[in-house]
Amino acid sequence: AELSALLRRLIGAGIDLQMIHGRDLWPVRVDASQLEQVIINLAVNARDAMPQGGNLIVRTGNYELSKTRQLGHETMPASDYVLIEVVDTGHGIPQEHLEHIFEPFFSTKELGSGTGLGLSTVYGIVKQTGGFISVESEQNHGTIFKIFLPRYRGSEPISSAEHEQHSTDLT
Repeated sequence: AELSALLRRLIGAGIDLQMIHGRDLWPVRVDASQLEQVIINLAVNARDAMPQGGNLIVRTGNYELSKTRQLGHETMPASDYVLIEVVDTGHGIPQEHLEHIFEPFFSTKELGSGTGLGLSTVYGIVKQTGGFISVESEQNHGTIFKIFLPRYRGSEPISSAEHEQHSTDLT
């Protein structure tokens, strides 16, 4: 919600932005500024895919996965996730490019219009949280990015390295 004013400025007047917030979202363990960067990168790509305007939807909700699911080359384990969807009505991504879009320096934009690092950064941040990302796209109908962040239950044990940093030797 805090990002909506920034996103509106970034995408311009020709694109209708809808923020659809899920109710009673589960907590997630993620760096807030990195998560903002993920949303911003996806919104900027959506804007670039809609030069004549369109719709951009950012939707959140809880997602219960009862059995493992295949997402591209990855297997997402059964668990509880918070789902963030970024949906646009842009020109879409050609099917032959979908398997490469998270690779560093891969870009479908014209030369000089992008570095090819935006989606690889998005992928890296999502993976760093223990999450997953998928993309669905149809040419001339738009693209949907789905980010699945694992539900944080607050009971994960502290790693030995963290424990050593917080312990005091009293001998």
